[in-house]
Amino acid sequence: MSAAAPPAARGTDRRRAILDAALRCFVERGYAATTIDDVLRGSGASVGSVYHHFGSKERIAAALYLEALRDYQAGFLAVLDRAASAESGIRAIPVYHLGWVREHPDLARFLFAERPPEVEQASEAELSEMNRATFGRVRAWMERQAQAGAMRRLPHALFYVILLGPCQELSRHWLAQRLRVDLKLAQRELGEAAWAALRT
Repeated sequence: MSAAAPPAARGTDRRRAILDAALRCFVERGYAATTIDDVLRGSGASVGSVYHHFGSKERIAAALYLEALRDYQAGFLAVLDRAASAESGIRAIPVYHLGWVREHPDLARFLFAERPPEVEQASEAELSEMNRATFGRVRAWMERQAQAGAMRRLPHALFYVILLGPCQELSRHWLAQRLRVDLKLAQRELGEAAWAALRT
């Protein structure tokens, strides 16, 4: 007979099951139509377990949103950290973005959906801190490339629009199955387009 999992591990597994069930429900039914009972049925968790880990439906959604975005941002920063040049970094970001969407389609659908006000409020403080740290590192990378003369110096918001705007638009259509396109070809072409727009 195998030994029982430690309480901490059991708690982590239960939390993961709740989040996974909530994601399925939110994607299939929408946030507004999903109830705590739906999450309970999908996860096998008890009411007490759900409220112990999260406390409410909006906090489940907030935790899911923050976890997905944290994973995306960590990968984004890792791409820039590994980049040997401005060109390799810029070309790699569309590859990363579309690859992440392809590997995590339900999380991407959830991230791209409009967040209800109560979910925004539940995630606001931690989201602000995450974004402050991530955007700070991206700005520092941009500034180094601009100082080296490798890349145009642009307002931060405009940099993101040029770099990721086409990727976001393609991702939304691809996730909604409104557009059939070879994502590997799109990764290469959008990387080329981003570098053409951002290089000096």
